[in-house]
Amino acid sequence: MNRIKLLILFVIICISTVNAQLLWKISGHGLKQNSYLLGTHHLISISFLDSIPGVYPAFNKSKMVVSEIVFSNQDVSAKIQKASTLPDSVTMKNLLSAEDFDFVNKELIDVLKMNLLSINKMHPSLIQTFYELELYKERAHFDPNTKSDSYFQLVASQKGIPVAGLETVDKQIELLFPKDNLKKSAEELVKTIRKKDLLFADYQQLNKLYRSGDIKGLSEMNKAWNREWGVTAEENARQLDLRNIEWVKQLPELMKSNSCFIAVGALHLPGENGLIHLLRKKGYKVKPVK
Repeated sequence: MNRIKLLILFVIICISTVNAQLLWKISGHGLKQNSYLLGTHHLISISFLDSIPGVYPAFNKSKMVVSEIVFSNQDVSAKIQKASTLPDSVTMKNLLSAEDFDFVNKELIDVLKMNLLSINKMHPSLIQTFYELELYKERAHFDPNTKSDSYFQLVASQKGIPVAGLETVDKQIELLFPKDNLKKSAEELVKTIRKKDLLFADYQQLNKLYRSGDIKGLSEMNKAWNREWGVTAEENARQLDLRNIEWVKQLPELMKSNSCFIAVGALHLPGENGLIHLLRKKGYKVKPVK
């Protein structure tokens, strides 16, 4: 009986390891050295990295860091500032009803300590980003200066290790600040503020899943999130699937030349169009680092 219990426990541990995993080793398919794939999360502090088995040895073995974009580009700030400015004929006052404008204005004064008129020309998506981050900082006592998603890129830059981006700053700006439907972006800002308690609860659950390494759970939560917040299948594909497909076209050449430490958002890992499955389809062995 004890042997059976031990066998069951062993199986449970193995299954948990496979389903709860943030760091993966990529090998085979002609690679002369292993590469590593890490799922990151921007609302998690650097200290959490200590609890990911094998993450520092994997990083120290690697000769190149690969991220979504290269943060150190000098033109990033200038491009974001330009993209996040509304067109000449448009202001937040134009995009919102008088009632919604007053509602958002009061909330921004309370959370961001600034009124909406002072940022009247700012893209609603950027206002929403600032609001969500400040709300999370306030309620979770989170210090954004300790966020872990850009840690490895920063260390690589300090050590002189090459850093490669899988997409341009312009591509990310296009995703972050869409200009095709500014009215919808403004409505999303209002909805976010009206549902701020639900938003914070969602972030707490998201962080819980990430800390447990449950990338499948993160994927399921993303689907529920999309239903709750009205994100269409097309919008989700632009954010995740289509980008993954483009990234997998670039990764083989990078991994062929270097042992790469690939650090991207954890939601890019799971699913049929996730990086793990797409790399396996290309012939690579992608296994959890235990």
